[in-house]
Amino acid sequence: MTTAIWWIRRDVRLSDNQALDTALAHADAVLPVFVLDPHILERPTTGSTRVAFLFDGLRQLDADLRARGSRLVVRPGDPTETLAALVTETGAAAIFAEEDFSPTARRRDGRAASALPLHLVGGRLVHPPGTVLKADGAPYTVFTPFSRAWRALMPPTAVIPPPAALPTPPSV
Repeated sequence: MTTAIWWIRRDVRLSDNQALDTALAHADAVLPVFVLDPHILERPTTGSTRVAFLFDGLRQLDADLRARGSRLVVRPGDPTETLAALVTETGAAAIFAEEDFSPTARRRDGRAASALPLHLVGGRLVHPPGTVLKADGAPYTVFTPFSRAWRALMPPTAVIPPPAALPTPPSV
């Protein structure tokens, strides 16, 4: 049985989730994991309201997963180290996560990708950074031409439905 880890970050949902959909397509069992990164949680700019909102979302996601025969695994620590331990524990062949474009996320994902079988999947952004460019490849500096180009690149509107069931590895 092949196992994959679905590394949840900003994408705390089952519906319209490309990382989850890709993980389910590549493995017999998928382990949903959220890593409580102290780098983010212990920042002076991370307020108690933001943390409470995060935990409420995680509780709801866990309830949604349990309704489908799965559960959310939440572990504290450095993401690369925590995911490496889970790969060892579960024998997971791959880790799937939604791509994130913030500088902090790119550094985190770069460290993880250099040590782990991490596969970043395009998220549900309308257009990821760097995709709406002028014909010469330069970014737009005037809104109206940018807006026209942005609208011309509209993606398909199909929504990925949530899975009816989520096969999860038995031990973790």
